[in-house]
Amino acid sequence: MIQANTNEYFRLFFETAQAIISARNLQETLDSLVQSTVAALEIKAGGLRLIDDESNSLKQVASFGLSETYLNKGALNADQSIPEVLEGIVVYVKDACRDPRIQYPDAMRAEGIAAVLSVPVIAGDKVIGVLRLYSAEPHDYSDEDIEFVSALAEMGGMAIVNARLYQEEGDKLTSLFEEIGVDLPDADEESLQPVDVAAIQTVDPSKSLGYFRTLHEVTQAVLSTLDSKEVIQLIVDKVIDIMQVKASALRLRNEITHELELIATRGLSEKFLAKGQPHTNQSISATLAGKPVLITDTANDPRLEYPVETVAEGIASILSIPIVARQRVVGVLRLYSAEKRQYSQEEITFLSALAEIAGVAIMNARIYEKTRNDLSFWTATLGYMQD
Repeated sequence: MIQANTNEYFRLFFETAQAIISARNLQETLDSLVQSTVAALEIKAGGLRLIDDESNSLKQVASFGLSETYLNKGALNADQSIPEVLEGIVVYVKDACRDPRIQYPDAMRAEGIAAVLSVPVIAGDKVIGVLRLYSAEPHDYSDEDIEFVSALAEMGGMAIVNARLYQEEGDKLTSLFEEIGVDLPDADEESLQPVDVAAIQTVDPSKSLGYFRTLHEVTQAVLSTLDSKEVIQLIVDKVIDIMQVKASALRLRNEITHELELIATRGLSEKFLAKGQPHTNQSISATLAGKPVLITDTANDPRLEYPVETVAEGIASILSIPIVARQRVVGVLRLYSAEKRQYSQEEITFLSALAEIAGVAIMNARIYEKTRNDLSFWTATLGYMQD
């Protein structure tokens, strides 16, 4: 179980976050959430239900480990089936077959379910559904287990809202083309694949819970907006606060100019930023091969493109972390320290995980923004043609 190895929080949350953020449609998002949670807790099954406001029922939208017979047992009434969850409360039913809040105890008994953990799925300040976890025998969940599952459910709620928003924009574009009898151009979506999580190495158990909570905060922020610039600035700010460094910057590579374009920064002076954009083949280029690079002494390292300006800025060391999306490096996350600083393997592992989640989130945000831009372009163009 998770509580037997605190390090599992960090690894499993990172793995699940990648799966959810990189999902290309709503159903993938829901399936990833349920399957990953069941696997993490090593329990029998799980199901995710969203509230249907019209019928006041809990509609099954994703499941894992449940039979078709059980899934077809009948509708669940939101006011009768563990209703406290819809108030935002986590509820554990230890003896499901005897609890009056269970609508179908016989079906549950036949399915081999003894206990149910019901967790609210929240988006913003509203409960939009429930994540139910089923075990074949009574199960003692620790406070850390509850926090872990609640974080996943909350992240799922954010992802559901964003996926719906993305779908709405796509539907508008499709409808616009259907109105004029034109086939919608093929979507130029790039294949998004999770990075190999085997790269995430063991983290000190005393730190892993804190890292898990930080990743939760950052992922929560990432999933709360599809504005890529806002997402990137949030990541830069969070890195400075967590690692207690002088400054941080996130740059994305420009394939045409071969520059590392500054997207967001905090803590760097205007004079330093005005020195010019660093180039992919001159500025700590090993990072773009996918490897974290630590410059421990900026005054005496040939891998820096602007050593004089860097020293004048009061920067003694730089940690450069690759940002990976679609199995390729799309940019760098850099941490600047005023003193010569070493980073532990735990810190580099944590920052690498954060950068990888950022990479997938950035690409998803770009796809969404492209869809919105396409809609605006075609709406304006067709409107002009009709005038």
